Order: sequence, then C-alpha cells, then structure tokens
Amino acid sequence: MCMPNNGNSNTAKMEPIPFVLRPWLFLYRATPRLRLPGTDVNFGFALLCAVAFSVLRLSFRLLLYSLGWPVGSLDTYFASACMASFCHSSLILPGLGATLLSQKYVPSGRLEPSPKWYKDATCSLMMFCTGYMIYDSVLGYIVETWQIGVGPVLTADDWTYVGHHIMTSLYMISSLWNGAGHMSAMMLIFNGEFSAPLMNPHLFMEKALDQDCWKGIEWLPKAFAYNEQLFSLIYLVCRVVVSPFVISYVSYDLLLTKRGRKDVPLWLSILWMPMCWGVQLGSIPWIMTCFDTLKRGPAVGAMHEEL
Repeated sequence: MCMPNNGNSNTAKMEPIPFVLRPWLFLYRATPRLRLPGTDVNFGFALLCAVAFSVLRLSFRLLLYSLGWPVGSLDTYFASACMASFCHSSLILPGLGATLLSQKYVPSGRLEPSPKWYKDATCSLMMFCTGYMIYDSVLGYIVETWQIGVGPVLTADDWTYVGHHIMTSLYMISSLWNGAGHMSAMMLIFNGEFSAPLMNPHLFMEKALDQDCWKGIEWLPKAFAYNEQLFSLIYLVCRVVVSPFVISYVSYDLLLTKRGRKDVPLWLSILWMPMCWGVQLGSIPWIMTCFDTLKRGPAVGAMHEEL
C-alpha cells in the first residue's frame, strides 16, 4: 500500500506503464515519505499538493487583481478558487481514466495483486485529490471566511462543502489503509469530476459577467450561455444516467458479494454508503437547475440564474 519505488530493477523497467501516469509516478516517488500515524498510507504527497494548490490559488488571485478584479472581493476569491479547481479536475481525470482502464474493474478489489506502478499511481491520484480537499477546506473555508474576533463564518452551503471534503478524504484514505476498495473511490471521483472542467469555467464566467472591468468583452455572454448548456448536459448525463448505476454497483459489490465482504470489512462498507449516496442526493438541486437550463436554451444577454 502506497509504498515508494525502492529500486531500479529490470522488472520495474519492463512494466507497461501508461504514458499519462508516468508524471504521477515520478512526482509521487520523489516526494518524501510521511506516514499517517498507525497506517502505511503515505500522506506526504497530499500535503505537498495542498501547498501547491494554495500557491496556485493565490497566484490566480493576484492575476485577477492585475486584470482589474476588485481587491478583497468575494467574487475574486471565488473566481480564483474556480481556476484552481479547474486545474485539479483537468489533471486528475486523465490519470484516473488510465488507472481504471488498466485493470479489471472490481469496486472491492485489493491493491496487493496489482503491479507496483499501479499501486503507486493509485496512491498518487488519491493523495492528490486529498491534498486538494485539505487546501480548499483550509484556504476556502477557514482563511477566506475568517473574521477577527469571531473566527471562520460559514454558511449552510459552506458546511455542506466542508462535509463533502471531509467524507471524500476519509473514503480515499480508509480504502488505502484497508488495501481494498480503492477502485470504488476512484470511479466515484472520476464520475463526480467529469463535468468539472466545464462547471468551473461556467462559475468563473458567471462572476466575470458581473465585473465592471470585463463589461466590454463582447464574446463573454455568448461563451457563458453555450458553456452553460454544454455543462448542464454533461452534468445531467453524469448525475442522472451514470451515477445511479455506478453507486448501485459499488453498493452491491461491497455489501452483497462474498468477495466484497471479505476484502472490505462490512462496517467500513456501511460507513462508505452515506458518502456514496449523500453526494448523489446533494446534487438534486443542481440537477433541477440543469434541467431548467436546457429547457430554456442558450440565454445570450439574458439575466443568468446562478446554479
């Protein structure tokens, strides 16, 4: 589980490693090993990614300031967060796809029989995602909401996102700790992130349309309108068509098969179920809005509705 490469054997050199995963393996294996207490989970890469995303988000914020966005504005904070989130989803999706396609898909499958490169790729991708969750929770929901003398002030929606980040991280870490169930986590992340490369530009442009400094960009309303349509379509496919089948199969394999109950303790699978189905239920308001968006059609120049 999450072990670094400890040699340059001929066998390692002959491994048929997918090209898209080689940068992940290089970065993961080059990162100093830091175990979570009482586990064999290498948490060092997650912390490195959390720092990297924090620097990236602050850099995007400075870039927006230089382009005329208001300093200290919540819109600027949110837009820079969308840019960092776009980087996260765009980077992780090809890696998840290559990893999932390289092995037979078994939601409760074990890591141990897999090739060394596959184990390290799995750990790197899930620690990358965990690092993103840590960074976003700390910077987005503690630092940027902090009020002097009060502390972080969070809305109900903020608490929902923090809960999502915590549950997702626990799911990934516990699957690596258990040495099985990682495929279920990766498939859920892949489906959940699939619409994000369109969602983040949608949210970014939604804020950009309200900025005085970008009022003169003629193509922006049209780009927003058509991206909104495409995002809504992809989101509905992922959440209405694909997600129920993915989550149902994960639940079946973990809870109702002998192999699943053997490789993943039943108590752990039961704890994962609210994480699986909770995200699906939480997406219902977005689903309804996306249905309305497609029904309305591209509203170029019209007042847009925030998702």
